[in-house]
Amino acid sequence: MSQSRTIVRRVLLALLVLILVVAITGGVALLVALNSPLPRHSGNHVIPESDGLIEVIRDENGIPHIYGETDEDLLRAQGYVHAQDRFFEMDYRRHMTGGRLSELVGDAEAAKQADVVIRSMGWRRLAEEEWDLISEESRRFYTAYAEGVNAYIADRGPSELALEYRVLSLSIPVTDVEPWTGIDSLAWLKAMAWDLKNNLDEETARVIAYDSLGDPALVEELFPAFSLTGHAPIIPSESGSNLSDRQAYPRDNPRPLPQVGRQPEEPTSDADVEVDASSESEIGRAVVSAQAALDSMPIMLGRGAGIGSNSFIIGGEHTESGLPILANDPHLTISYPSVWYQVGLHCVEMTDNCTYDASGFSFAGMPGLIIGRNSELAWGLTNLGGDVTDFVIEKNTGETTYERDGQDVDYEIWTETFDVAGADSFEVEVRHSVHGPIVSDLLLMDETTAGLPNAPADFSVALEWTALKPGLTGDAIFAINRAKTADDVAAAAEIFAVPAQNIVFATVDGDYGYQAPGLFPIRPVITAADGELEVAPMPDNLGADGRWPRPGWDSAYDWQGYYAATDMPSLTNPEEGFIVAANQQVTPSESGPYLGSYSDGGYRSEAIREAIEAEIASGSPMSLADAEQFMLLDQSPFGLELGELFVSVETDDVRISEAQTILADWLDRGAHTSVDEAGAAIMASAYSHLLDQTLAARISNFDPVNSTDYLIFFTQLDESSPWWDNGVSERVEHRDDALRAALAAMDHDLSAQMGDDMSSWRWGDIHIETPTHSVLGGTDIPSVVRHYFNGDPLGVPGGSAIPNAMHFSPAVGEGDGLVDYEVTAGPSMRMAVDMAGLDEAFWIISSGSSGHPRSAQVNDQFEMWATGKSLPWTFTRDEVEQRATATMRISSEPIDDGPRTRPPSLR
Repeated sequence: MSQSRTIVRRVLLALLVLILVVAITGGVALLVALNSPLPRHSGNHVIPESDGLIEVIRDENGIPHIYGETDEDLLRAQGYVHAQDRFFEMDYRRHMTGGRLSELVGDAEAAKQADVVIRSMGWRRLAEEEWDLISEESRRFYTAYAEGVNAYIADRGPSELALEYRVLSLSIPVTDVEPWTGIDSLAWLKAMAWDLKNNLDEETARVIAYDSLGDPALVEELFPAFSLTGHAPIIPSESGSNLSDRQAYPRDNPRPLPQVGRQPEEPTSDADVEVDASSESEIGRAVVSAQAALDSMPIMLGRGAGIGSNSFIIGGEHTESGLPILANDPHLTISYPSVWYQVGLHCVEMTDNCTYDASGFSFAGMPGLIIGRNSELAWGLTNLGGDVTDFVIEKNTGETTYERDGQDVDYEIWTETFDVAGADSFEVEVRHSVHGPIVSDLLLMDETTAGLPNAPADFSVALEWTALKPGLTGDAIFAINRAKTADDVAAAAEIFAVPAQNIVFATVDGDYGYQAPGLFPIRPVITAADGELEVAPMPDNLGADGRWPRPGWDSAYDWQGYYAATDMPSLTNPEEGFIVAANQQVTPSESGPYLGSYSDGGYRSEAIREAIEAEIASGSPMSLADAEQFMLLDQSPFGLELGELFVSVETDDVRISEAQTILADWLDRGAHTSVDEAGAAIMASAYSHLLDQTLAARISNFDPVNSTDYLIFFTQLDESSPWWDNGVSERVEHRDDALRAALAAMDHDLSAQMGDDMSSWRWGDIHIETPTHSVLGGTDIPSVVRHYFNGDPLGVPGGSAIPNAMHFSPAVGEGDGLVDYEVTAGPSMRMAVDMAGLDEAFWIISSGSSGHPRSAQVNDQFEMWATGKSLPWTFTRDEVEQRATATMRISSEPIDDGPRTRPPSLR
């Protein structure tokens, strides 16, 4: 019996040991698999095409500074380190811009829809055309970058490059990674431009509103002109600028408009441009369908009202150092990993073959820097807005034709084939008109609009967009990276076609300025309302100035060319002593070229202007620390404009009275949106529900796409305005009724999300940012995978229309009446540079340098970013080496591991 128990005990012990061995072995194997994509940031590496020895010095945050003897070597190494840290991000972008997401992620409906839209617009084809247009030097640079990428990926399988491939391989076949090409990089410029065009959302919002309101004048009240705000434009006056009176434009010969599609051989001048009124709703539905197709595309940089930026320059006469301070913080989707990758590109000796000494923010997949500084000049970018995209209504005259100046014109039609990983391929017919791709056909076929009752004709919706015409932005990146003077910036801006960005710059000589780049269409003036944004257009002319979709059958409405580079607004060393460019209107309404109707309402820009003006008035010279605080300003314009209305409205409800007391105290203390403030949560929620119970109640499919526009709208209303009425109940509501209803909905919303005790409410408990992976971050991903690839949420301060612009959507959920206050866009990075010293600067991004979940640098900057902190931005070799934690050497052949001494030129 004793022997039997001993045998059993031994068997059980052996089984336990076996289980432990299997578990340990499996754990070790799992750990090896998880760690296999982690790159080696030290030692010797090989790029066969290298011209000489390259060194890459990284600091504790994994930020690389690259040192080499030719421009090509610097860019080869940049491609190499991008691939080390972010290759899946690069490959995802490459598949997206080529309309091939389904080849990467499989049979996902959203991916297939995105592929159809992008392939129809032809981003990859445009990049191929641009490859032949850019300079020979630029082609060398893009090729060198690709050589660096390919040197890293050449002997590595997908699972050795990124864990994402291993996860995807569990459900779909994952093929070998394709070599990188320069065209892969150029195509990314189209994605940049796509997410940074804003006016198309407003154009759609107008059509949606018109469908319910039926009056263009009423619709235009929802989109008040910037001049009504009293806020200053970027260039406040013609003084010191290149501006002339609006009527003088175009002053120079327009740049030609490239032709897209086929033109009628002999257009007639007496075309019938009338459209039966009964067709207007069909046009509206077609436009909304087109927007639905376009909205299916992946968000790469960001989309919607929160996409913008702050930038400003303080002239040397007002700084401690006596030289300008430049600051910039682009507001984009807070992606994971960050859209930005910090890097330094430094020639060990400036020669004809080596011209780079620059550092800043790059996109993984693109050579060079998008924003940054060199040894002579710093530059920043903010979204200009304006209007570079139009919906164009094409009047179909047959299955394959449309009307153009009284003639039938053939659509360009071809078939695109889409491969899908793990599933059958599919085909889609693509159409282009003279204006661009037909986007209403992509997800909603022609018969949807053709079969609508009482429609006098068939309609399709085309998209005309400056980015769908080949340009030279691929050259402009390198030009601005090496600019030294205002003239250099202007030369780079001339070829910076898309996306349209405000450029601010400052030099070590003390000059600073603003330059508007981009291709902006010259629009015809058909009626007195065109370009006069204070005047509502009439129903018979809705499209000439870009505010509404325009008729494609009449060439009188066509773009007339692009403004010449010399016509684009610029300003140098203004008398004010500073410049603020934060997406507000560029020029006064009566000056400069007409760039379109879209701009931010200017609350952010005005807050920064007022802070700078207060410091100037006090006589206190400003520092980098002051610049950082200006970007973190968090006073709510919603509270300042509407808070007193909510506080003062009479109510018998005890809970609403308690909320009013909290709100009043918050207003008295400055209406700041820090994470501990209950008042910030109450104001944000009350405003969201005010939108929902007034505008959303009256407008079917209402989307609060631009909450700042609607804030300006509400400030223009008197207490008896019919806009306060929800149009649903029998009684007519006035302002106080609407305010009480919004406060009651707020109480339900916030109580459901934070409990009934108002004294415990905190803005940071609902206003959070969760770093979310672009592919493995969705709720349909298994939680164990999702949690591994996504970051942990943090409560953040700020809000919409605030310099610390942590934007959220004010849309109220159907059924539950709750608002999702999670951040949808924000300051994707922050930077400031004092031109008095190469190391006098700071920077921060929203996650970290790495894209590998197992890396210590995947999100090591996130908490600093969320709390308004930053890292020192080193530039000089001595300071870089002071912070160095790893160094790797790159050469064309393996380096003998003898004594590791650098040649004198690299010391």
